Amino acid sequence: MLDHGPVQITSHKRNEFVMVPQDEFERMASLSGVEKQGIDEKLSLVLEAVSSSIIIMDSTQRIRRTNKAFLDYFGYRESDVIGRQLASLAKTATDNYILNCIKQVQESGREKRFEMASSHREGRFIRFTIRPWPGGVALFADDITEQTRATEHVMQELARDQASKHIGGIGSGVLDANGVIRNASLGLAVLLGVRRRLLIGASIYRVLSPDCREQVERCLHRRGLETETIEIEYLASGAEFATARMVCSPFAIGQLQDCVAFIIQDCARCGEPPPALDQE
Repeated sequence: MLDHGPVQITSHKRNEFVMVPQDEFERMASLSGVEKQGIDEKLSLVLEAVSSSIIIMDSTQRIRRTNKAFLDYFGYRESDVIGRQLASLAKTATDNYILNCIKQVQESGREKRFEMASSHREGRFIRFTIRPWPGGVALFADDITEQTRATEHVMQELARDQASKHIGGIGSGVLDANGVIRNASLGLAVLLGVRRRLLIGASIYRVLSPDCREQVERCLHRRGLETETIEIEYLASGAEFATARMVCSPFAIGQLQDCVAFIIQDCARCGEPPPALDQE
């Protein structure tokens, strides 16, 4: 049957296997009769388009291919690396660890992923992926420093948020120039007696007494960078107005949008009298 072409083996109306004649298999395996140049050009286009540093090696860890991201990162020219053993480029203990990982992947045939600090660029963090490749192994390296820093920043904010909630009498957040709450801490939600998700997108003026709204509005519309402290009355726990200290620190984000980071401190809840701001 194979003399006449591929044979499909069907089980329960599904094609589980396809068998081909030996000569056809050998042709497919060797890419004979296939436009190798076209495939090579497409591979080159992909390699140059991605931001990951890529090294493709043969079974002896001799570099067969790399891309612009890798060359630019280390300041190499293609002629500096193609045909060389990867070990000849190793300069640090981290590089030698990567070489050991490559050997492990070659021996096991299983992909390996890990993250570690760069030993070539201070303060950068890299995610490595090493996987088997036809006739060798391939290494992919991605700089995830900004992603890592963003995660650390979120964790720090959550930790500070939780701490301020347990102190009591302190809440913080971010306002835009119109007084809309863009970010609110757990502590602020506790002060106001509402769920935090209900504060996002709400106006800060809804929880301020009419007497202090104009003063807060002036803070929001100033274009300087100076931090200002004012006295306010806010709707504590959604029940009655209470005296508090409000500290406003302006900053600008994308597209020149002005915002203000603020902290509200309920002096009575913190166990101290309101400050005499007119004497400072």
